[in-house]
Amino acid sequence: MNRVVAPVVFLAAQLLLAGCADMRWYEPIAGTEGKAAGATTAEQAAGGGQTAAAAPAAEAPDRDIPENPYLRKRARANGEALRRFEIANAAMEQRDWSLAMSELAWLLDHHPKLSGPCLNMALAYQQQGELEQAEEYFRKTLQINRNNLDAYNQYAIFLREQGRFQEAEQTYLQALQIWDFHADTHRNIGVLYDMYMGDRERALLHFHRYQELTGASDRTVAGWIADLERRQVLLVKGA
Repeated sequence: MNRVVAPVVFLAAQLLLAGCADMRWYEPIAGTEGKAAGATTAEQAAGGGQTAAAAPAAEAPDRDIPENPYLRKRARANGEALRRFEIANAAMEQRDWSLAMSELAWLLDHHPKLSGPCLNMALAYQQQGELEQAEEYFRKTLQINRNNLDAYNQYAIFLREQGRFQEAEQTYLQALQIWDFHADTHRNIGVLYDMYMGDRERALLHFHRYQELTGASDRTVAGWIADLERRQVLLVKGA
């Protein structure tokens, strides 16, 4: 069973308020490898709000879940920044890297405290195979905003694709140190442990945590858990 994680999937743009004086124009969605990568939403566009997969689900009541540190502060992105975001977003969807990177460069120059444009620049370089530059911008993104949990996930995916599994693991663990309730991180590190590091016990731990946070609504992950548990039973019987 191929359990891999897509770097990005395209979503409809929604203009929302910024979070942590930031913009997030990307959305890592686990378990859908093979979709084209590029810019994503303007929630994202203006940075405020977690993705559905990353937020604790309504099906998990009676839990005292602390707020995602990324969302503790709010700031507004101005109209020009949002306009340029929309241009960059559309250009990335069309894989027009020259236009997209031109707009992102303007945003980085005029709004250096926003980590979203920096992350999208990393993704743009990554999609063009310019890995050294991509990593530079991944690292810069986390320097700008150390609470950008999706940025940790994107960077960890990048590291995993380079075969740098221990570094990817540490990057996911850094995200979970910041906020252990980020469901996507649990799912993604579970994939890393299961498929790339051969650590089924820790994979199960994180897949169960993902299901707990999302109300066990993900049938794909439920299937992975059942498969891992079945294999563990077979190993015990064969011992």
